[in-house]
Amino acid sequence: MSAFDKKKPLLDDEDQLPESYKSVNMKSVQDAYRSVQSPRHSMYSTIHAGNGVESMLAGGLDRFYEKYRALSSKVNLHLATPEVRFENLNYVVQARQMTLAEKQGTVGSYVGRMFTPFKQAVYKEQVVLQPMSGIIKPGSMTLILANPGSGKSTFLKALAGKLDQNKKCAQGGDITFSGLKTSDIDTKKIVGLVDQRDNHAPTLTVRETFKFADMCLNGPPESQPEELQEVAKLRTEMIIQLLGLSNCAETVVGDALLRGCSGGERKRVTVGEMLVGGQSVFLCDEISTGLDSAATFDIVTSLRTWCKTLGGTVVIALLQPTPEVVEQFDDILMLNEGYMEFEFNPENRYNYMLVLIGMWVILQTCIYLTLKYVSHLKR
Repeated sequence: MSAFDKKKPLLDDEDQLPESYKSVNMKSVQDAYRSVQSPRHSMYSTIHAGNGVESMLAGGLDRFYEKYRALSSKVNLHLATPEVRFENLNYVVQARQMTLAEKQGTVGSYVGRMFTPFKQAVYKEQVVLQPMSGIIKPGSMTLILANPGSGKSTFLKALAGKLDQNKKCAQGGDITFSGLKTSDIDTKKIVGLVDQRDNHAPTLTVRETFKFADMCLNGPPESQPEELQEVAKLRTEMIIQLLGLSNCAETVVGDALLRGCSGGERKRVTVGEMLVGGQSVFLCDEISTGLDSAATFDIVTSLRTWCKTLGGTVVIALLQPTPEVVEQFDDILMLNEGYMEFEFNPENRYNYMLVLIGMWVILQTCIYLTLKYVSHLKR
């Protein structure tokens, strides 16, 4: 008998939940993939927040997410965690060929275009993503390492279904979510994309920005299930607490022309807009821009806690993560010039390093022996 069986339940199955239950409602949707009734939900049914949002976080973030998962099980709500599978994914664009003068923007190039307005531009096919295949497991943290211009942003947009497709841009391959194609589901309700740039209404405060995103993505609290209407009213307040934005909640977000939040706080607002939507797959493109290593580690740790506790999937693209940040991920993808070079587990990274070092030593030895043999023949 486990310790959970010995503990007396706080609520029986036939009892009604109090109206003062408050937590983060990740999405009021029925799970289409599984239906699990946890026998431990009564132990965690203590999300009562009579003293405000701070009391909900008592015991740590892990404890809070366990409480929320138990409440979701009580009302038969589960976070959908699809398996993302991509096969022969590729992306080709027709890039306009420009002369050296046009690239430099000389006076002659501008004058030439004025007198030759009907000259047809020359286009050449450019492969942005080479054919690649892989699986992103549900409930996992995946890190994408790539140099600028290697196609990581295009790869994330392809998974989110936000790539342009017309006569000049063509996407190939298949992307499925638990066997369902993107044409069969609404990817906007499943996948959330944090773009590389921060796009906000600069005159809105942080709290107003979260509330606006909440209303657009989830609707008013009255549209939520009856058991979670009180929960939905505090969704934005909980996100503000989790991301450490309490001190600037009433500060305008700002931009280059309007003074407001700092660059790091603005990036946290971008991540918060994603979290408040409640999608089950989060794709983050260089969220460390404008953040120091400590702030990046805190955000990645919070996403990992959410991922492991509620079963969501997180894919983050970073340029130069610290070793502490890399250890938070389950899988690593390495992209280079549109090719997927490696896919491995960080726990086995030392084995990969040894293999690469061994291959490099063998290559250098072969080059040395070849040069020595050629020099011997010349003699």
